Amino acid sequence: MSGQTAPVLTVHPKAQLAAQTPQGMNMFFGFHDICPWAPHGQTLLALRLAPEWQSMADTINPAEICLWDSENGEIEVVGTTACWNFQQAARQQWLPDGTGRFCFNTLNDAGECAAEIVDPLSRSRKTIPGGLYAVAPGAEWGVAPDFGVLAKRWPAYGYASLKDLPSPQDPASFGITRVDLDTGIGEILISLKDVLDHWDGDPRGSPQGDGHFLTHPSISPNGKKITFLHRFFAEDEGSFTRLLVCNADGTGLRVLAEEKVSHFDWLDDETLLVWARFTGGGLAQMRANGTLNSPLIRPAVNLARKFTGRWKKRILAESYFALPIDGSGDRRKYGWPALDADGHPMVARSHDWVVTDMYPDSSGTLPLILWNDRSGERIDVARLTDGVLTGDSDAKCDLHPRWDRSETRIAVDCCDRGLRRISLFDVSGIVSAPL
Repeated sequence: MSGQTAPVLTVHPKAQLAAQTPQGMNMFFGFHDICPWAPHGQTLLALRLAPEWQSMADTINPAEICLWDSENGEIEVVGTTACWNFQQAARQQWLPDGTGRFCFNTLNDAGECAAEIVDPLSRSRKTIPGGLYAVAPGAEWGVAPDFGVLAKRWPAYGYASLKDLPSPQDPASFGITRVDLDTGIGEILISLKDVLDHWDGDPRGSPQGDGHFLTHPSISPNGKKITFLHRFFAEDEGSFTRLLVCNADGTGLRVLAEEKVSHFDWLDDETLLVWARFTGGGLAQMRANGTLNSPLIRPAVNLARKFTGRWKKRILAESYFALPIDGSGDRRKYGWPALDADGHPMVARSHDWVVTDMYPDSSGTLPLILWNDRSGERIDVARLTDGVLTGDSDAKCDLHPRWDRSETRIAVDCCDRGLRRISLFDVSGIVSAPL
């Protein structure tokens, strides 16, 4: 492609920078678990901000939901929303039924979070109370965390427009909701109380689980399982996270990992790809009950946080894992040591390549990575500049790579001098080549 390509620094010889949103605009998509492409064609969903909106304080303002035609560059505004953040936007997504309908979170007339389902042909709109995070295959139902709770307990993933709403106090009254997309009726699938009841740890000294929340619900490819995170911020200023899974009807709740759990995707219907560490129950219990914040231990914790690199991860047993959801614990390291840092993976279903990224290195660049676990091959598709100008970590711009429908193109969010931009890379020359 011709024209300005910032912030892309390098591209692999077998890949191509195929398209970018217009330079000078402030556009992005969000998280790495959703395909932004329409079921057919080259149109992508995106969120457009005013150019000056670059910090969390700006997320109170209404953003534009847009359709971007990556072939001719045309941009169509199809809605506005005050329910968005820099990490996951408004959870705008195409419904997985092939109809071309899409949804996004917004505020309803009562000032509460709701999802709006839009039919782009008829322009008809339907409102789903509570919002949506993920939609099941067939688009018959979806799930969502309590975005109002997130607004207070994890603002980077909540919506600032909800932070003044009353908070539920009873842990049985909020958690992960499952909603019927036909009727719009939702019910709590898994409550925070359900999760606390499945834990031997001390919920931060409070039987009510003050400060705890459930987030990141994800539906298995066959729609039969749901995984999600239970998280709170411990007294040593680190986060404590548990990865859980249940059946689509909420039964069979099981804990898969705890203490350090980060980004994940489904490798298949029975296995998760997850960045985590498994150090036994000792460290997890110390973090959960506040021992790591004691005057005797806190200096060692602060010192350990200054160390980086592969050896620190090796000592802490921190890496990607292929983790079965059957509770057997029969996990295996995945991609180590080629993938030696946390990132945002998305698993392809039609070939063996996983796309992921890493956080900015010491030079301020971010790698876009393909990994083939069968061949053990890592290919760095591109390197991009981290152009975020704010020091607000909640407004960072990770690449969050996402496959297109053919799984031969990758969309990433990137930032050039404070302005977000979507860049598309054609990697057909890599993923279609025989191994």
